[in-house]
Amino acid sequence: MKHALTMLLFLGLFTSAWAGAQKGQPIETTGTIKHQGLEGGFWGIVGDDGQNYDPQNLAPEFQKEDLRVSFEAETRPDAASFHMWGTIVEIKSIKKLGRTGSPLDTLLATTGVAQADLAATWEATKKVLAARGETFLTEDKTVGTLSTKPRALDQATLGAAYKSRYKPEDSGYREGTYELLINLVPKWKSKTQVEIRAKIMAFGTENKAMAKPDTWDPVPSNGKIEKEVLKTILSEAKKRN
Repeated sequence: MKHALTMLLFLGLFTSAWAGAQKGQPIETTGTIKHQGLEGGFWGIVGDDGQNYDPQNLAPEFQKEDLRVSFEAETRPDAASFHMWGTIVEIKSIKKLGRTGSPLDTLLATTGVAQADLAATWEATKKVLAARGETFLTEDKTVGTLSTKPRALDQATLGAAYKSRYKPEDSGYREGTYELLINLVPKWKSKTQVEIRAKIMAFGTENKAMAKPDTWDPVPSNGKIEKEVLKTILSEAKKRN
């Protein structure tokens, strides 16, 4: 009987300690909504406290690139995620604060002038992207901007799409993703400037001779993807003039 009571007491203490270890921690901070191109794509919050947060219950109206928010949340140590990015949290309350600068400003653009007005160039752009098998992440015809969801790049295609300091055989990147960011600007005499940027992420090791864990890294585009898309858009827009 004595041993049974001791065992019950031990189990009770163990259960209590385990429950305490699984208890979430409160978070109250501000941050920026960012779409991550990993694991098929998901929305995360880059916190102003220097932490990344992977929310389980971010409402659709907050799933907007570069949206600034203030939020209260609780960590979920009992939850698992395939994203392997940031701390998993459950949002308790969240408010919009506005937007930061456009992500278009951080990437080098490939530009050209379409021989068509904004409406015709917009339709040409959507047709070309659809024919390529792209799917839209955001689109706003009123300002002429749209972006595509991340698409996978195999090692050969990735190697041909980004700038590298190393020889191809020295690169440890094995796969990647790309997203297209397109901006259409009305110009004179029914012409439209087309600006295309590619956001490329690569998985592996920048230099396979370096002893470091594999990671997802942003890599600079060499413009190959953008030039291919731009050439097709300009051709399609000209037909609609």
